[in-house]
Amino acid sequence: MNFFRKQATPALPSGGYYAPRRKRILPTLPAMLAGLALLLVAAFAGLIAPMGGVKLTLVFAGMLLVIPVVWFLSAKNLLPILLVFIFLIQGPCASILHIRAILWVGSCLAFLFLLRTVLEILLTKLGRRMPNVPWGGAAGIVIAAAIYLGFFFFGMAIGKATKLQMLSSIRFGVPMFGVLMVLAFTPFTEKRLLIMWRLIIGIMLLQLPVVFYQHFWGMGLIGWDAVVGTFGPGMSAVMVVFSIAALIYSLACWSRGLMPFWQLAVLFVFAMANMLLGEVKAIVFWMPLALVLTLRTRLLRNVGTFIAYGCLLVVFMAGTFAAYKAMYWGEQGSSGNTVEQKLQHTGGYFFDPYEIQYGTGEVGRFASLYIWYRDPTPDAMGRLIGFGPGASADGESTGRGVIAMRYRPLHIDSTTLTALLWDLGILGAISFVLIPVLAVLAAVRYLRRGGGTLHQQAMVDASAVTLVLMMTTLIYNRTLLVETSSQLLFLFCAGCIVQMCRFSAAKAPAPAPAAAKRPYGPSSAMRALPVAGGARHG
Repeated sequence: MNFFRKQATPALPSGGYYAPRRKRILPTLPAMLAGLALLLVAAFAGLIAPMGGVKLTLVFAGMLLVIPVVWFLSAKNLLPILLVFIFLIQGPCASILHIRAILWVGSCLAFLFLLRTVLEILLTKLGRRMPNVPWGGAAGIVIAAAIYLGFFFFGMAIGKATKLQMLSSIRFGVPMFGVLMVLAFTPFTEKRLLIMWRLIIGIMLLQLPVVFYQHFWGMGLIGWDAVVGTFGPGMSAVMVVFSIAALIYSLACWSRGLMPFWQLAVLFVFAMANMLLGEVKAIVFWMPLALVLTLRTRLLRNVGTFIAYGCLLVVFMAGTFAAYKAMYWGEQGSSGNTVEQKLQHTGGYFFDPYEIQYGTGEVGRFASLYIWYRDPTPDAMGRLIGFGPGASADGESTGRGVIAMRYRPLHIDSTTLTALLWDLGILGAISFVLIPVLAVLAAVRYLRRGGGTLHQQAMVDASAVTLVLMMTTLIYNRTLLVETSSQLLFLFCAGCIVQMCRFSAAKAPAPAPAAAKRPYGPSSAMRALPVAGGARHG
């Protein structure tokens, strides 16, 4: 009968409904990669331990463990890890534990980050999932970086560097450009970028206990430039620039009503403590420049405010000079019978084209530029494209380059600009300098348009001022070419500007909140200003 027609039932497995699932014979791909990584770590550790000791074993094991981490994590998730490793872990291992080979781990992590970024971009492009977003005036930054890398590899092809010098040049000069690349081609959420900027503030706060210990207990053992925080040996200037960058971002947030004044005051005290204990005389110039550029909207409001802030800056510079004289220089810091001699002792040697110490090989900043200018050997081609990466370097492990051998025992690559002129010529130096210049111009245009939210405007503003600050280091030291910490901060700021110009340009600017809803506004007059638009942020 139709009432008792048998219903069709789906076919069950041969073992019944409760039969166990068939076990996988082969492990999954992530498990295979993890097992292979552990086998490689064990094999290399067994081979290296009898020859290199515990330190070298730990370094190589760390380099191998980085590979599966890069495989499993995306570039977005790897960027905060890169920040933490470069700014917090790498330096103490080199300065406190004396594991200099840890610097290779940082370069390896940056190189793998670059490979991961390139792989993600290629897969996205091939899968036609690349967002078709206009560049918003920031394409010139990426083009300048590409031209610079083109001069870099072209100079390496025609240069006379050894294989070891070529490897060292690639290690120092290329991997960190992955940070600029991932921020230029991959959209980040505002929350993710805020986490990284707040991470920079947190790292700045963690510098104070380390700096305090190094100043009062380490300086007597090591000498000057011992106060470096967590940035490694000789990186006192990088630590100071990083502290100022964190303070700049805090000022940019406070000026837009995104941070209460008491938090700004606490961060200012921490940053100033790091800078004063670090004994870097350039903060007498860096700090006023950073304050003026970040608070330019308040300074230009009226004449009275301009005069008040000017007086505060003069008092700050005089106080910093007096503190340095009392803490470090003493009477010798300003010794001399004439004003010219006093200026020479307190920093006038910076501009002396004849500041050369033949006994130690030290060359002054302007003296290194003067040596390049007066060198009679290069022809027009050598002036334009240089002698190849590493030509002016004189590393202990890589040896002297072709130009450094000619001027030995002098260290002619004392600044970034001098090293660029020797290695990549005038064209290579111009392409490198154009990266921060175009980034600052793009940030100015972005702020004038009033694009993005208040947090995004604060990040762009802080990035632009930090880049202006780091451009002064082109004639101060050579960390932008040889130190991963300085390169990471430099390209991260440039990448943030590209990120905002490209991926937040199409968004409508956030409406200015009412004065009653802005709990952290700096003043009532500031609350009345149109925050999102106009030329007041440019």
